[in-house]
Amino acid sequence: MADAPRSLLLRSLLARYAAMRGRLARRFGPQIAEDALQETWIRLETRADELTQVRDPDAYVYRTALNTAHNLVKSDNRRLTYVDIEELLGVADDAPGPATIAADRADIAVVAQALSELTERQRAVFQEAFLGDVSHHELAERFGVGIRTIQKDLRRGVDLCARRLGKRKSFVTGAAKMSDRKEMQE
Repeated sequence: MADAPRSLLLRSLLARYAAMRGRLARRFGPQIAEDALQETWIRLETRADELTQVRDPDAYVYRTALNTAHNLVKSDNRRLTYVDIEELLGVADDAPGPATIAADRADIAVVAQALSELTERQRAVFQEAFLGDVSHHELAERFGVGIRTIQKDLRRGVDLCARRLGKRKSFVTGAAKMSDRKEMQE
């Protein structure tokens, strides 16, 4: 029973194949038109048990091919083209490479060794100044020394690390900023 609607629809597709391909090609392009008609044929062949009587087989087949073409276009739009893939592959990776990671780890080990040579207070001042959120004034109060002593301890740690890393100058050289001068006057 299901074979009658299927054969009627397949005959309609075969009889009007060229006309449907032309209409679909004008709307979607020749490749989508061919693919849509091929998919329509496969659907009609494989889903015979789901088909019921159709009033207008020509309209049904064309509508099926049209919907299939729309689905193919949507599917193609979701996929990356070769150009898209090439563009993505051309994007530079900002992550450090293995050589950079190894060099940075070696530098960290050198800094850790250098910090171990400082006094307990100098090491604590260095770590709090760079890793903590503590001002020089608070550090001076905590250790019971002047702000200038905290600054000297910090400079000693920075200079030692810079020397061990083979840097000629540390970043702390130069004139004091206005905020540093105000802290020193307090």
